[in-house]
Amino acid sequence: MKTPLKLISLLALTLLFAGLSLVSAQRPGERCQNVNAQGGGVLAIIEVSPGVFALGFPPQPVTFGDVPGLQSSFISSMTQSGQGAQHFTLQHTFVSTDAARPGTFITSDQAVCAPAGGGPNVSHVSDHLTIVSGTGIFANAGGMLHNQGVIDLGTFTLTFNIHGRICGDGL
Repeated sequence: MKTPLKLISLLALTLLFAGLSLVSAQRPGERCQNVNAQGGGVLAIIEVSPGVFALGFPPQPVTFGDVPGLQSSFISSMTQSGQGAQHFTLQHTFVSTDAARPGTFITSDQAVCAPAGGGPNVSHVSDHLTIVSGTGIFANAGGMLHNQGVIDLGTFTLTFNIHGRICGDGL
């Protein structure tokens, strides 16, 4: 009776350790980059699909890690909360402009905009970006980014400071 229990326990421990090694092998450090990018630009009403328009950030130059490209985003939904804060769901797209390392990644974001004290049209944005898909050098993409910035709807401008970690097969 003790032998089957020992055998089952040994099998369970083996499967547990094998599972842990598979999880750690999915994102080797050499396929990830820590990134930080700052910038800004003009907000605009952009077409996100045929006949569907949203407030967004048209493609602007940015470099993530050692990969130059164009970043864009748009707001997909918005809800209001107390004391003037707004909650947004966004999507960011980054397209590499490096001809030797083409690729794209897309994020799904949750952001909060709160009054920043620079007038009724100025707000501070805190945005958590989850990388959800990628192609090319960003195939099997993953990672998390965080953005802190300021939106000024009086001048229709945005500043950003994004930092975090991007993973992809070609990095």
